[in-house]
Amino acid sequence: MRKLLLLIVILTAGMALAQSLQVPRQARVGEPLEIVVEGVEQGAYPVEIAGPDGVRVVTIVAQDGRGEIDWTPDASGSYQLKLYLAPEKTLTAEVEVLPPAPAVSLEEEGLRVGGRLWPLPKAAWLEPLVTDEAVYLAAAGQPLVLVYPRTEEGQVHAYYPPAGVASLAEGPAVVYEDGKRELLTGLDRHVPYRDSWQKLDFLKTLNTFWVQSGLGERLPADPTGYRPYWSYFAFDPASLSEEDLNSWGRDLLARGHRPELAWGEGARYWTDAWQAAAGKDAVAGYPLTAALLQYAPLHPGSLAFFAAQARALDAAGKEVEALRLRNALTELQNFRPLLRAKEAARVFWALVIAYLALLLVLFVRYLPAQRRGLADLGGLLGSWSRNPLRRLRHLLLAYAGWGERLLAFLIFAAALISLYVWAGALQFEKATAAPELARATLVSADLSEWPAGPGLDALKAYQLADTDEQTARELLQEANAPLAFARMLEYRLSGDEAKLLEAYRLEASYPPVREVLGLGGDSWSDVYRQAGVDRRGVPRLRDLCRVYLWGTLSGDPLRPLLGLGLANVAWVYAALVLLAIWGLLHVWVLLLPRPRGATRWRGVVARLVELLVPGSTSFGKGWGVVLLFAGAYGAVLLYLGQVLSGGVLLAAAYLVHVFLWFEEAK
Repeated sequence: MRKLLLLIVILTAGMALAQSLQVPRQARVGEPLEIVVEGVEQGAYPVEIAGPDGVRVVTIVAQDGRGEIDWTPDASGSYQLKLYLAPEKTLTAEVEVLPPAPAVSLEEEGLRVGGRLWPLPKAAWLEPLVTDEAVYLAAAGQPLVLVYPRTEEGQVHAYYPPAGVASLAEGPAVVYEDGKRELLTGLDRHVPYRDSWQKLDFLKTLNTFWVQSGLGERLPADPTGYRPYWSYFAFDPASLSEEDLNSWGRDLLARGHRPELAWGEGARYWTDAWQAAAGKDAVAGYPLTAALLQYAPLHPGSLAFFAAQARALDAAGKEVEALRLRNALTELQNFRPLLRAKEAARVFWALVIAYLALLLVLFVRYLPAQRRGLADLGGLLGSWSRNPLRRLRHLLLAYAGWGERLLAFLIFAAALISLYVWAGALQFEKATAAPELARATLVSADLSEWPAGPGLDALKAYQLADTDEQTARELLQEANAPLAFARMLEYRLSGDEAKLLEAYRLEASYPPVREVLGLGGDSWSDVYRQAGVDRRGVPRLRDLCRVYLWGTLSGDPLRPLLGLGLANVAWVYAALVLLAIWGLLHVWVLLLPRPRGATRWRGVVARLVELLVPGSTSFGKGWGVVLLFAGAYGAVLLYLGQVLSGGVLLAAAYLVHVFLWFEEAK
């Protein structure tokens, strides 16, 4: 009996606990709110509502243990609700009713929220997104969302999405032009800006309007006070404080941008303005110069800019700052590729000129001997029809000395190699000019079109290191690339000190290796440390070039030549066949015995040709090759308009050559 009574008490208490009167915590005047009762028997129950406008009673009808009714408050304030289950049993609840939300409308002059008009410039503003707390406004295709308060006392905030906004959605969220959706409060702070630089013109225009309208000293930040790096490009560079510059730079690092990588020409959108502001007064603009050096040292025109700033600082008596710039300029050379496409092209054309000049000298020098050797076959021209094979043997340097033949072959081979290096470097620079790679980051870079190779897998592992360590480790193990950054990345992911030592053996000057080993770093060691970003395994622009050229030169032989603009594959194959035949002729001639009577012609024509070609009288002594290449390279520089450097190099080559030529003529 006692157990039965206890069970009845428990069931009764459970039913009582299950009974509840539910209302939202807050509501607004004029907007219906729902009153819900649960855990009651079927029937009608009176609900007494007491508030600032008096007491009223509504009735809830319950079925299946639940009942609900909508009620619209007429006045703001606190309301107490009491539902009568029995004369002595009630359920209670309380709700705070807020004043009516101010009306929101987008007008020609701006955004009206209640009685306040927020001025706005003319733009393609989207329909405002209205919530209980705020009004969200964005312009079509622009990387900005303004947040206006629903009360007159609140502050305006702003979010800066990394791409143009197509529409606003509940959440509140932004919908990008590619259809992706992202909550404003969850905007990823680890992704770079991915839209056009020109879209930031809207931020500049709005910032100017904002200041002129007295809305503030600059465009606002988000509710936490944070703003991404691209929002700073809307401001006058000269107005940025050191705190601003530090925040800008650390956000660059947090979003995957690296000082070791290069910014493309598109970055001139903001770097030119920053350079101009810093260059007006080298001393006052030193914080800007230092920020560019610390966080974006490889931007367009950076080397010339830093060198000019160092000279100006020296002139102003700021020798310490000038020394820092010069030291950093020296260290920057370790980030850049050893050979760029422009320089590779100069080397190639210099080798071509040197090769053609050498052939001309040797052809004229041994022309009489060749004519004597072909006299019984019909001479220089007739021998082609009477004995083409023998004539072919006499075509290329058959009468030259073995050292002269070897020199011609080596210059030809060097020109061929430089052609491939030039083509590969040109393709690399085109690849790194892609929008994702031209912003000093690999975070969002598409490497699918890069030539395959172990180095490429190492770069992909770096991309995945922060999001998928397991896949990154597998890629590095499969690649086993002999690159310092790859070994350092393995050490970072595994903690295996053997990988650290391998990285040191591969490249002892790689700064992250030296930092970990306590051997010193470089000008960017403190930058990474203060930003709290792990530098281990960061590839440099030089590493990217190595990876690309490695894959290009070891892969499809057509790929580099197609990079030179030879779109017709048939012509590329034809060029390769001709180059291969010419190279085989060189090898063949190296193996042929020199014909009898192959003496050097010392006639007037031969001597004049030798006078024309630097180094022609001293090929066998070694320095003749140096003079030949110096003269050819000087000629290339003159052709490119570098009159001073080209003229000096060419004059030096000819000065020594003419002296040697006259010495031989004595």
